[in-house]
Amino acid sequence: MKFDEIYSSFCLSVLILTLTSACDISENVIEPGVSFTKIYNNTSFTASYDPLDVATLSDSSYLVLAATDAWNAYLLKANIDGEFAWDLKLPEPYVNPLPQLFIQNDNVYFVCMDELQLGTYILQIAPSGDTPEVVYQNSDITYPLAAQMTAEGGWLIQGYNREARKTTLTKITNAFSEEWQQEYDILEDVEERIIKHLTRTGSRLPFFNGYVQGNGNAAYYYFNGFNNYTISLTFVNPTDGEPMGVMNGFRDLGFINAAKSLPNGNFALSKNSYGDNYLIPKSEINERAITSSSDLEANHFPEIDARAAVVIKTIKIQGQEIVFYATHSKSKRIMIYAYDAADGSLLGVEYLGQTSPYEIGNISATSDGGMIILGKTYVAGRFPRICLFKLTKEEVLSIIS
Repeated sequence: MKFDEIYSSFCLSVLILTLTSACDISENVIEPGVSFTKIYNNTSFTASYDPLDVATLSDSSYLVLAATDAWNAYLLKANIDGEFAWDLKLPEPYVNPLPQLFIQNDNVYFVCMDELQLGTYILQIAPSGDTPEVVYQNSDITYPLAAQMTAEGGWLIQGYNREARKTTLTKITNAFSEEWQQEYDILEDVEERIIKHLTRTGSRLPFFNGYVQGNGNAAYYYFNGFNNYTISLTFVNPTDGEPMGVMNGFRDLGFINAAKSLPNGNFALSKNSYGDNYLIPKSEINERAITSSSDLEANHFPEIDARAAVVIKTIKIQGQEIVFYATHSKSKRIMIYAYDAADGSLLGVEYLGQTSPYEIGNISATSDGGMIILGKTYVAGRFPRICLFKLTKEEVLSIIS
């Protein structure tokens, strides 16, 4: 580690005895603009938070998106030094926030679900902490599972049609009008698994989608979700969503659990096979072929928790494209692996968290060239709370040196 974690016994005593509302427990005594580790608490002994994404705003503050112990959307804002600014638990019917914040022209959005009609909302976040504004609503896109902004500034939303038992993929323009919707057969009933995923009463499933950049527009789109009998990575035509090719998983025993397209047309991948995790920092994929994730050559990482989420981000550092994998270990430490996107070589590894158990939420580059890492920790070994790690530019450079 590049900095030591020093628990404040005074703050911990206050936490256990009084659980002061929105208390900010710092594991480090910090100066502004340097590394920090922050834990954010609240008054409820029963509250639980599932951290989803963190974004750096134009004023260098941090915005966190999370889900509560039920499945309500929750927002938290911290200033540049990680100090608590405000938080907001959204009322019904805003539930099932998808694990990504989107920033466009200084506006911040996220996608969630209507608890009653199961339809889809796109919400724009108010900088003051007021209830976000609904900018798009579609009751025909039910059970939203993943979302991504397109190369043109529109939206790609993945859902589930419970009546037809099909995965849906809908392309929305930047003017919030539907361009096309495509459905993909699921040859068995998966609604119970999806509900357990959404309500966090069962295994979290690796739903995501994205695009490979063409000349100004997408060369093709892809989504990870149910297709045929399994969770598959499916590649589709950008003009109408028609299937082009697929990388099949193997029932519940093997599937891609993270993917990121690289500037050179390759992919950085992660797969789970029979409970073990494998990282593939550079993989050539034929988007028009039918393949299997079990055939991918990959490096086994036995230290990764079998149920841990895996996050892949690409960040350009001093002209070099770096692939960062973030996950957590079986011993509940957050791990960050850095790879050269050009050749797939391992550049370095960073471990975060010692005194408490930590699980990965997400990572993001910061405006000062550093990195912000969102996680979940268990205060007093019992209370699931949101935490932030801030690495400086120098600490990020030291990982890849």
